[in-house]
Amino acid sequence: MATEVVSPCAPPPAKNTAGILREAMKLPAKNDKLSLQVFLLILSPFSLLVLLHYFLVSPLMHKVEDTYETSSLDPKHLTALIAIEIPFFLTFCVISMFGMSIIVQSSALTYTGKSTNLKELVLRIVSNWKKPGITSIYVLFLTIAYILLSLVSLRLASLIGNRFASNVCNWVIGVLASSIYLYLDCVWILGFVISILEDDCYGEKAIGKARRLIRGRGLQGFCLMLILALLSVPIYVLFYVTMMDDDDELGTMARFAFTFIATVLFSLTNFFTFMVLTVFHLECKQSHGENLETEFGPGYLLVPTVDHAHT
Repeated sequence: MATEVVSPCAPPPAKNTAGILREAMKLPAKNDKLSLQVFLLILSPFSLLVLLHYFLVSPLMHKVEDTYETSSLDPKHLTALIAIEIPFFLTFCVISMFGMSIIVQSSALTYTGKSTNLKELVLRIVSNWKKPGITSIYVLFLTIAYILLSLVSLRLASLIGNRFASNVCNWVIGVLASSIYLYLDCVWILGFVISILEDDCYGEKAIGKARRLIRGRGLQGFCLMLILALLSVPIYVLFYVTMMDDDDELGTMARFAFTFIATVLFSLTNFFTFMVLTVFHLECKQSHGENLETEFGPGYLLVPTVDHAHT
């Protein structure tokens, strides 16, 4: 009987959506020390930022809401609130980008059977901050443009004379725009991942490469983003509400506990989301026959996983 010969250079079989999710969930166990260090490094600044927001912004927000309800809003309070929220927002963006970058880098190293210490990982992220920064700004402009296009489409649909037809068009446009956004968001995040992991590839070039890599796996990318959105959006809403809510009925300690829990869940969600998308990116590269082992710079080898032992 003839025996099938498999080329040692052939890429491994592509993982399905469930396989990618399982692989992402297994990554922390492959290098538990580094994973815990990275998670705590992400959680600490977020917790500090939320704490500062509670002490500095909540009292001012309470004044603005009280004066707004009594129709005696003081413009100075509103101006002060906006002025103090802008630095918080910018700090949140910087911390988020650093957190996403270190999750992607550590996940990619662990996936390829390598590791490094936290200090070297942080230095690598800091020395290469411009690439993901430029890509983030590029993605921000694309996102704003897409949102504006969607809003204009909804507005045009509302101009239809028949109210029933207008509502149906709004629903169809809303569902279609949300579905397309999930696919585009997957491409944009993959572009961000590429800008972190690959040299001289960022901005428009990284987004272009992401479109090429996801070709043929667009439906899988959409399904991954849908699952992650269903898991993440409730946590994001909870985190936002706890940061912005100034209700003191629960008491100070209860509010701190509730806010800390929301911050931990928010950090865990981001951690898992970018592990999944890093694995998906590397899976797409493997399916295109690209080598992963030499891409991520220095590091020592971990015990090979089953997947890489056959590669």
